[in-house]
Amino acid sequence: MKRGGWRQRAQALVEFSLVAPVVLLMIGATVDMGRGLLIHALLQGAARDTARQSALVYFSGSNTLPPDCTALTTPCSLRSLDTGAHLLDSLGVSVVYLDSPAIASPPTYGTYVPNADLTQPGTITLTGATNPNTVYVFIYELEPAGARWSCPGCAGGAVVRTPGHQRVVVDFKLKWQPVMAKFLGIPTVITFDAQSVERMEF
Repeated sequence: MKRGGWRQRAQALVEFSLVAPVVLLMIGATVDMGRGLLIHALLQGAARDTARQSALVYFSGSNTLPPDCTALTTPCSLRSLDTGAHLLDSLGVSVVYLDSPAIASPPTYGTYVPNADLTQPGTITLTGATNPNTVYVFIYELEPAGARWSCPGCAGGAVVRTPGHQRVVVDFKLKWQPVMAKFLGIPTVITFDAQSVERMEF
């Protein structure tokens, strides 16, 4: 009896050692997928919220300056547009926003290909120098001549979202590396894209 019990325990231990890694990988992958879906949903919500705010006249002129309504006698609680993606800070995701090197060019961490119909958003692609687990923020105005980006160092200053009920486009791109992929040494990075378009109210 004792010998048979030892064999059963040994067999159970061997079976557990064979099955446990697979079960743990499945649990880890499920948790990772859930976290990815949560991040994507938050990214979509942040893009929609930022686009809604960028349609307000308070935000004309800059993506980084506080809105005009903060100077009112009763200041509003709005913050600069480039902080819109910070909803993901609690998930350990970094946020990057840079002004553009030219009015007609996107920030240096992306390339922009205009749509054949200039009234519609173009295609933005991240450059190879970007980092995983980072949100890259793109905010631009669609004018009849094409996209207009915020560029404080350019002639005429950083004036964006000029009057005329133009469309403003907010595009957040996140290069996300699943934890399990990193743990297993797999260089997998998924790019989440959240775009929202609003027509300006002025």
